Amino acid sequence: HGVEIVQADGAKSRILADAVILTTGGFSNDKTSDSLLREFAPHLSGFPTTNGTWATGDGVKLARRLGATLVDMDKVQLHPTGLIDPKDPASATKYLGPEALRGSGGVLLNKRGERFVNELDLRSVVSKAIMDQGDEYPGSNGSTFAFCVLNDAAVKLFGVNALNFYAKTLGLFKRVEDVEGLAQLIGCELSTLRSTLEAYEELSKTSRQCPKTRKSVYPCVVGPQGPFYVAFVTPSVHYTMGGCLISPAAEIQMEGSDSSFFGHRRPILGLFGAGEVTGGVHGRNRLGGNSLLECVVFGRIAGDRAATILQKKPSPLSFTTWASVILREVREGGMYGTGSRVLRFNLPGALQRSGLRLGEFIAIRGEWDGQKLIGYYSPITLPDDLGVIGILARSDKGTLREWISALQPGDAVEMKGCGGLVIERRFSEQHLYFGGHRLKKLCLIAGGTGVAPMLQIIRAALKKPFIDTIESVRLIYAAEDVSELTYRELLEKHQKSSNGKFRTTFVLNRPPPMWTDGVGFVDKSVLSSYVQQPAEDLLVVICGPPVMQRIVKGCLKGLGYNMALVRTVDEADSKAPSKM
Repeated sequence: HGVEIVQADGAKSRILADAVILTTGGFSNDKTSDSLLREFAPHLSGFPTTNGTWATGDGVKLARRLGATLVDMDKVQLHPTGLIDPKDPASATKYLGPEALRGSGGVLLNKRGERFVNELDLRSVVSKAIMDQGDEYPGSNGSTFAFCVLNDAAVKLFGVNALNFYAKTLGLFKRVEDVEGLAQLIGCELSTLRSTLEAYEELSKTSRQCPKTRKSVYPCVVGPQGPFYVAFVTPSVHYTMGGCLISPAAEIQMEGSDSSFFGHRRPILGLFGAGEVTGGVHGRNRLGGNSLLECVVFGRIAGDRAATILQKKPSPLSFTTWASVILREVREGGMYGTGSRVLRFNLPGALQRSGLRLGEFIAIRGEWDGQKLIGYYSPITLPDDLGVIGILARSDKGTLREWISALQPGDAVEMKGCGGLVIERRFSEQHLYFGGHRLKKLCLIAGGTGVAPMLQIIRAALKKPFIDTIESVRLIYAAEDVSELTYRELLEKHQKSSNGKFRTTFVLNRPPPMWTDGVGFVDKSVLSSYVQQPAEDLLVVICGPPVMQRIVKGCLKGLGYNMALVRTVDEADSKAPSKM
């Protein structure tokens, strides 16, 4: 791992490191031959930018060549008030006229001396309104612009010294003494301008809603009395919301890496990102100030997580001692089902594996309302997943569930392994084994959150190398109603793309109208219809309420299945080697 540096003269050097954190910024000023701006937002490639010449997306391009997933690359933000320099109006880089200019009371006028927008509206709205006016600044290569006008009251709110920097140091503001001088600078009819400012003065004094722009908040009173301080402002490319997709642990995610099943992706090992080089944090448009917040939050996370690369212990979880882990991510609602939460915890080291075997479950310990609590869960992540372990938990009544429901990212809990069903993965043979039996078929029968261990087994069986030797995987998933089905859409989607190897049957006690899957409970009729025929290479795994487990086992025994290969998830294989 590390970085190779190529100097302008072609000289190369290397810095070796266990981890690399990309903080190289966005691509708002990418005018290069392989411009990301031209590739993903070509309609904005001709706009000026508030970014310096460094903002060419170099880090994004580096990560892309390494196979990183890019996200939201077409989401590019225009800032409405890039400041045109009258001495160099065609410059592709503009000083940013901050939100505070309008937030302190500055008004925007077109070349006719009219207001045309709520100055305090979203950046995207104000930018579009300026462009819709169609006023081009002379010699600017076609930049549409407006006049940003402040009076003494607005300057006082903005800060006299701050305005002096823009006006006197940079020469980006002009001062005119009265409304006549302002009309001359704008080049509009004095009567129109005076009428505009008188109407605005009345609105800002009475805080009435403007009938034209619907503005109802006025930082200060602005009227036809001078002096005025005027800047020429133009929409400019300001921020790129797109970039490298990162995990909640700031790990840059790999393209096409197991992302279709249960929403898991694999990170590019040892590569982290923070700031504008990343994407997906802000959605379609960024709120002002949130880029600094993003840098602080994910910068710290990236630094903390990258430092754990040095953790040399390969596996943190044992059956005898508790290990502290940090909750990194919570997902609930939607595809995760009503009353269910998916929690993903950081293992102590970013490159550590859990140390568990396929099918083993974990204990989680913590304190809630003065009580010491322990809960038992099956991981939904694979033992091979680096740096993370995930569980599916109910989030409804009961002290333990209330505690799990209250956990938030950043909270610490203690965790250890607890045994249970173990399915051997023999990678050299490319086969799964249980109790000495080579498995070609799996039938997984789950009730409610009993689907959690099944998700791990499904993911393992339908992943190389075992997908090449597994003939069929069936999931019978029972719940009260549709809202309780976790991952239903993803399971159905995966069924369609598995070339017939994976099949899911849902059984509902309260089915909706037109329901075509199972109805009622998992009984002998359901089992005889959906479980594969008895065979020595078929393992049936059951997880659900105790009553359901007893009924299912009794039915399968009556149907002639080998009960040594019909197991609940808490039944260990007596032939499997023990683990301390």
